[in-house]
Amino acid sequence: MATRCVASLPLLSASSAAAARAQPIPSAAAPRRFRTRLSVATGGEQQLITAQEPAQEPDYGVVSLHHVGILCENLERSMAFYKDLLGLKVNPARPTDKLPYRGAWLWVGSEMIHLMELPNPDPLTGRPEHGGRDRHTCIAIKDVLKLKEIFDKAGISYTLSKSGRPAIFARDPDGNALEFTQV
Repeated sequence: MATRCVASLPLLSASSAAAARAQPIPSAAAPRRFRTRLSVATGGEQQLITAQEPAQEPDYGVVSLHHVGILCENLERSMAFYKDLLGLKVNPARPTDKLPYRGAWLWVGSEMIHLMELPNPDPLTGRPEHGGRDRHTCIAIKDVLKLKEIFDKAGISYTLSKSGRPAIFARDPDGNALEFTQV
């Protein structure tokens, strides 16, 4: 539920507060996307009123996440990690020669990672050991234990999810944090 600051909302009169309380509660079959509006009623006694109103859907048509851009210092080294170690496939339909830097597009399910060989503005030191406490990209996988074996064999450092769910966090050769969560 999205909330807005009480100070930014108009105050309800006693009659509109009663009308807000009389609004029917949506049935279980109705869409659950509602915005909560909080207002203070004026009058002899102040009270907190909660009213539900349908949330606005974005009118520009969000479909899905298309790709994630990841900066790398050395494209070949990153390809060895993403393509060779993780087994991601290159998308040959994406342009690599039309951009002013080297890069590659790799499939992750129906979405992509765009590796871009550019200077990384992020520090490589001082980052949290656990990638879940840093900016990260999450990739859904079928078997965390199999990936753990692959990382162990390759000598890749990782941490397991702190919440106990089946997920593993690692960093690519450039320190970019990756989460792999079992679905």
